Amino acid sequence: MVGMVGYFERQFENEEFLLFRLSSVSRRVAAACANVYLTEFGLSVAEWRLMAQIGRFGSISAKDVAEKISMDRVSISRAAAKCLAEGLIQEKPSLTDRRSKALSFTPKGRALYKRVIPRACELANLIEAGLTKAEARMLKALLEKLDKAVIKIEPTTTDAVEAA
Repeated sequence: MVGMVGYFERQFENEEFLLFRLSSVSRRVAAACANVYLTEFGLSVAEWRLMAQIGRFGSISAKDVAEKISMDRVSISRAAAKCLAEGLIQEKPSLTDRRSKALSFTPKGRALYKRVIPRACELANLIEAGLTKAEARMLKALLEKLDKAVIKIEPTTTDAVEAA
């Protein structure tokens, strides 16, 4: 067992340790995007992620957004409150759950969404620019596999992840 302890310690010292690398890259990408979204569009990352899901689904509850993007409900609720106050989204009673509200765009919100989408795609292209097309496809496939593996071990709520 002594040999195994040394092995594990070396893993943590290694800059290539997967958990550290994924976290580090994720934080750098989020910071770069956050700067653009805030300075160019006045949106926080949580607000943009909420709007991106509304853009995908047309109408969606805050709970469903939180589950789809693995973000805690408090952050999504705050983002929704700000977007509501700014007149970017509206809420209506859900047709399927009386306790829930469905979020959708206002005309102002849809117009902003349509302005942000090309910039978000440009950011993605800049990030992927260092990869060949085959590498980008492989990375996406590998991330999908990792996501499926993590789903098996993740806490039942994303709130615990945000607190970590």
